Amino acid sequence: MRLPIVLAVALTFAFAGPRLTGARSRPAGEPFAYEPPEGFVEAHDLPKSSEDTKAWASKESSETGQQRAAVNQSHSPRELPVEEEELAKLAKEMPKAFEDTGCTWTHRRHEMRVRPDGARVGLIEGDCNSDLDLGKIGGLKIRSRKLQLIFPDDAGTSIVTASYPTEEATKWEPIFEATISKAKGVATRVPSPAIWLYGVWGGAGAILGWLLAAIIKKKEPATPPKSNEEKKREKKDDADDGDS
Repeated sequence: MRLPIVLAVALTFAFAGPRLTGARSRPAGEPFAYEPPEGFVEAHDLPKSSEDTKAWASKESSETGQQRAAVNQSHSPRELPVEEEELAKLAKEMPKAFEDTGCTWTHRRHEMRVRPDGARVGLIEGDCNSDLDLGKIGGLKIRSRKLQLIFPDDAGTSIVTASYPTEEATKWEPIFEATISKAKGVATRVPSPAIWLYGVWGGAGAILGWLLAAIIKKKEPATPPKSNEEKKREKKDDADDGDS
């Protein structure tokens, strides 16, 4: 009886444990909506890859005509990963992704951020420097920083890319990172539990099942010893069966 109990409890723990205790994926239930930092206005003159793309620029930059800091929002139907291990793979593709923009990408960092609502957002940051040819005067090196935020949504993934001068990175980085928790329509997307986690829960269930079986066996009423009359009766029955 002990073995069936141990197996039943172990299997229950192995399949239910990781799912009940770990984070679970869930849809946002509403369209994604990014809220740019205060002081940014929609910029219609910035390049857009599609009708779904949105762009904003700092109000101060728009008034002076200098593009100091800007934000661009795009969308991909793919469910891009936001775990740090997978972000590292995406980071390796960034130089090629920005090749057409004329800048040289240098990776700085990548990490996953968890919002207060449990949704996970990926972050990739790097320098995107380019050379501007001024003819006879010479050349000018434009140093800029890009912070890319990867938001899972119900239709795929929304990608927000903030651009600002490298020398102003300490000013803009915390401002744009603060927008991670303000965005609406962010889905919670988590990977499946690791295989080893099922083994850990199954092992814990086996130990508990063994203890439970021992307790049940201990509580079973003990068989009372047979009386002399019962023993004589059994011997007599055995003898009668032998004679027959």
